[in-house]
This record gives sequence, structure tokens and C-alpha cells, in this order.
Amino acid sequence: MSDQRPDPRDRLSELSASEQALYLRRSSLRFLECAIHLCATHMTLEEVADLLEQEAEQLRRFG
Repeated sequence: MSDQRPDPRDRLSELSASEQALYLRRSSLRFLECAIHLCATHMTLEEVADLLEQEAEQLRRFG
């Protein structure tokens, strides 16, 4: 019988891709938070909330 061990390179590639996806997600969230805070420095909070609601509606409709 042959011993079928998983290729460690495949596992490493999977782990690398997973970590990259997590990093990109965290970076994207940080960017979004910064953009929201920047908008809040130049717009009223009500305007920012309205803008975010409009964007969320577009995402739901077309996303």
C-alpha cells in the first residue's frame, strides 16, 4: 500500500491564500473606517449616514 500524505506545499499554499484574504479584508475595513471618518470631518453625521445608506441600498440592489 502506498502512503498518501498530503503535499505540504498544497497546505502551505492554502494557508497563504487564506491569510492573504484575511489581510485584504482587514485592510479594506480599515480603509472604509478611515473614509467614513474623513467624510464625517467635512459633512454632518446625518449626511454621512444618508450617504452610507444609499451606498448600502445600491450594494443590495446591484451587488
